[in-house]
Amino acid sequence: MTARRDLAVAVAIWAVLSAIGVVVVLGTQILPVIASREAEVVNGAFVMLTVASVPILMLVVVPSAYSAIRFRASDDDETDGPPIHGHRAFEAGWVVVSLVLVIGLAAFGTIGLLEIRGGPDADLEVRAESTQWAWEFAYPDLGVRSKELVLPVDRRVRITIVSDDVLHSFYVPAFGIKQDAVPGRVTYLHVTPTVTGTYGAQCAELCGLGHTKMVAGVAVLELSEFEAWVAEQQPQQP
Repeated sequence: MTARRDLAVAVAIWAVLSAIGVVVVLGTQILPVIASREAEVVNGAFVMLTVASVPILMLVVVPSAYSAIRFRASDDDETDGPPIHGHRAFEAGWVVVSLVLVIGLAAFGTIGLLEIRGGPDADLEVRAESTQWAWEFAYPDLGVRSKELVLPVDRRVRITIVSDDVLHSFYVPAFGIKQDAVPGRVTYLHVTPTVTGTYGAQCAELCGLGHTKMVAGVAVLELSEFEAWVAEQQPQQP
């Protein structure tokens, strides 16, 4: 078998395995739960990175495996193989392709980050207050406080995050969002829930002995149900 035929066979194997891997990845939901527009963006980023990684992985695995099988020397062969002098065109192509791939992924990630952060406008304001070791949520425009984060579906929410003591981190896995709560500073994030249901929030920064118990319920309701919940929480007029 000539060198060109060996190369053609290796390229064909690489192409087939890469195509199979890409198809499998595209049909996979990487995040266990996707319940917000932000989580959709994050899952898309994971999928894109994995899709880009599959051909690169096969570019390492296929030549290595093919060479080990095809050019395996006999046990009594102790001669050296032919010297390798390099290939400038291949090396230049490798650098150019790598550069284009890195720039492309950086651009894709930047666009996704800007989409997640969005503008300052929001349909609802919530203040997430953290202390060792609990969360409490205030709705300043509605005059409501709650130990549970309750949000309306398909409404953009701005969550302002503060800490009264040490460093915490507000994390809702189903929403694909996480933001540190820093003492003396105000941080924030935006989220647009898209699926009604019950989820969980947790602290994602080691904050002391009660860190693992620093959790809170998260409920996403239809707008009418959310309005009814707000009415129940508001102080009744005498």
